[in-house]
Amino acid sequence: MRFFSLPGALSCPSPAPAAKAHVQPETPKPMIHALTNLSPVAVIVVSILGFGFGAVWYSPFLFAKAWMEEMKITPQAVRSRSGRMPALVGGAFLLAVVSTVTLAALMAAHHSTGALRGADFGLLAGGGLVAAREGINALVEGRTLRHFLIVSGHDVAPCVFQGAILGAWH
Repeated sequence: MRFFSLPGALSCPSPAPAAKAHVQPETPKPMIHALTNLSPVAVIVVSILGFGFGAVWYSPFLFAKAWMEEMKITPQAVRSRSGRMPALVGGAFLLAVVSTVTLAALMAAHHSTGALRGADFGLLAGGGLVAAREGINALVEGRTLRHFLIVSGHDVAPCVFQGAILGAWH
């Protein structure tokens, strides 16, 4: 059944159908069903991989310098916060697990399997939800396009990467 289809809408009249048994459409299962069927091992492994992806994204090899310039953060300021690093890394990893569980549950609820479908789903979620909302924040806060692209790229790319892995894992 399509989302916007109405039985008999825009159809040509047809001869009276033979008596058929009425088939009830399948009742959608609540999201908790998708959550309870997730593989904890897959979620943890994909969370670690996504977290590692983020570490590379914000490394000196990619966008650390540009991001720090946009945020007006100096290397000295980063070093002065080193005592908070365990809480920062722990909190960031916990949020990575939450986002991975959410992506995995949405993919499971929509039966998105296979690496390509998973990547496609990740692109839709990352670009259509996360980056779009981040764009609103960037506009309101007056951020530069460069800053928006660095931050939202960090959201979209891991969603695609993790979606592909989750889809292939299934």
